[in-house]
Amino acid sequence: MAKLQNVFSWSHSAATDFELCRRKRYWSKYGAWGGWERDASRECKTAYRLNKMDNRFSLQGVAVEDSVMWMLRQHQQGNQTTEEQAFETVARRILRQGWDQSTQKTWLQNPKSCCLHEHYYPRFHTQSERDMMFQVADNVKRCLKTFREEILPRLAHVTPQMEIPIQLVGKGDPEHFVFEGVKIYAIPDYVYVEDGRWHILDWKSGAAKPEHAAQIGMYGLWAHVKHGIPPENVALSLEYLQSGDSVEVPLTAFDLEQARERLRDSVQDMSQYLVGADISKNTPLDREEWDPCYDPDLCSRCPFYELCAPELAGLFSEDFPA
Repeated sequence: MAKLQNVFSWSHSAATDFELCRRKRYWSKYGAWGGWERDASRECKTAYRLNKMDNRFSLQGVAVEDSVMWMLRQHQQGNQTTEEQAFETVARRILRQGWDQSTQKTWLQNPKSCCLHEHYYPRFHTQSERDMMFQVADNVKRCLKTFREEILPRLAHVTPQMEIPIQLVGKGDPEHFVFEGVKIYAIPDYVYVEDGRWHILDWKSGAAKPEHAAQIGMYGLWAHVKHGIPPENVALSLEYLQSGDSVEVPLTAFDLEQARERLRDSVQDMSQYLVGADISKNTPLDREEWDPCYDPDLCSRCPFYELCAPELAGLFSEDFPA
């Protein structure tokens, strides 16, 4: 079997990590690469394991996304469901499995098992485990109630034949397109076509953030580049399931050009941390060239804190406990 190659790629989350902390991007893309190999270094294996880490809010997001799709599929089959049924049938299993795997530390044997930041770094979380569990469950139930009351009626007429299949993470090579020779990962939550117009929806189980508009705008570029859809035939909407807000994001030819420029600038910036700035070889500079962000708040929420802790503690002993 041919050896896997670490190919240069871009995604919204990767670009965000790079902007916030160069070192985090190093660990996730390069320091963790090959950590599944038996002869990998201890540091590499640790980075690979930490790169799989979630937190309670990302676990919450998975539970919500799977649950709303279950509700939609049930509706398409003519079955009326409630948010309580969706929670008990889908969400509870996901939350319980993730929580149990994390507390039982099954990730020690299988790095792909759920490992939550709240359990791995308990000193950075003051809320009790019971309160965290109830908070997540309440958030999920609120999201499912919003979906049933506000969003499902708008999608009541959508059939599976109108939907555009999306390749998800963990099920083969995730959804992407190629832009100027670079693989760009873009994974919208839900896409359907009606009267030639592409409707791209992104579920959000948390609070609104300014970068969400840029993220879904990239999905508009995905539709344009990969499928040839002109911007006037694309409707983008952010669905905030806790608050019930639905935010339409405009897409014009100018917006597409801005997205292209953002990609070019981001790829150019990332390439400066590669040997010879050569993305075709994708060989990283030495780890020390990828500066940590040195921000106590960001570092305390980062899965790679363990690997950076000795260096951080030497600079900010009060803010960064060893």
